[in-house]
Amino acid sequence: MIIYDLKTMQRCEIKEDTVVALGTFDGCHKGHAAVLRGAFYLAKKIGAKSVAYTFDTVPRGDKVIFTLDEKIKAIARFGIDYIAIDSFDRVRDMDAKSFVQKILFDELRAKGASCGYNYRFGHCAAASAEDLKGMLENVGGSVRISPEISVGGETICSTLIRNKIENGEIEDIIEYSHPYSIYAPVEKGKGLGKKMGVATINQRVPSGKVQPCVGVYITDCSIGEDVYPSVTNVGYRPTTDGENEFLNVETHIIGYEGNLYESCLRVTFFKYLREEIRFSSIEELTEQINEDVLSAKRYFGYPV
Repeated sequence: MIIYDLKTMQRCEIKEDTVVALGTFDGCHKGHAAVLRGAFYLAKKIGAKSVAYTFDTVPRGDKVIFTLDEKIKAIARFGIDYIAIDSFDRVRDMDAKSFVQKILFDELRAKGASCGYNYRFGHCAAASAEDLKGMLENVGGSVRISPEISVGGETICSTLIRNKIENGEIEDIIEYSHPYSIYAPVEKGKGLGKKMGVATINQRVPSGKVQPCVGVYITDCSIGEDVYPSVTNVGYRPTTDGENEFLNVETHIIGYEGNLYESCLRVTFFKYLREEIRFSSIEELTEQINEDVLSAKRYFGYPV
């Protein structure tokens, strides 16, 4: 298990009593936020430090919403003191009592915990949040269990968010989670966008991260301290390349001129505009891109 001090982002050991937030925290949606805040406030109440205990991947092997680095930074925003990152393989076969004793008590010095209503732990996920509460309260500890949180009749969970991303329902997830984004190096392309008067950057979705539905999106792009409106095509560039073998993320940054090759940039997705289609000519493609740029400007309130 690797532990980071979230105030310094340095590896460390925990030497104080703690309250532990338990979960995968993939996407840090509103349900996760309730668990993290529960740990933060309970730790303040009993004079302990707060810890988020999570895994370096998603236990079921799903594609992740957050890379590990994104997850660490998102958890840090809640004021949590430490993050403990474990390998699921290390605890997969532990029974519930062993998990509580070895991980929570021995390694994390837990005096309390916070989890969601549907939290499961122990071998074959045999134990529940209520079981955890009983185990800790028997030795004088405290457990906060966060209730189910729903929006529009849908229970918020990471699986729901992954499905929304894959289906292009980007706007929906903004109601209850962070906007979907990718942070990736800019790769050298063919320069066709620049010749068309709409220069673009090319990126790929990081390995293991859930991929958005193929299509065109309103996005923004962070360059240093500045954020620019942008339009992003996720797909295989059928008009210019026939069909690419890999999924390309191609972004036109509105109002920016400069060479960004080999930079690592974050592109954040806000609205699905349209499907990716094959145009009969480069001129038709250019005309549509200009329409997409107008849509992005209107979305962000820019003059058109």
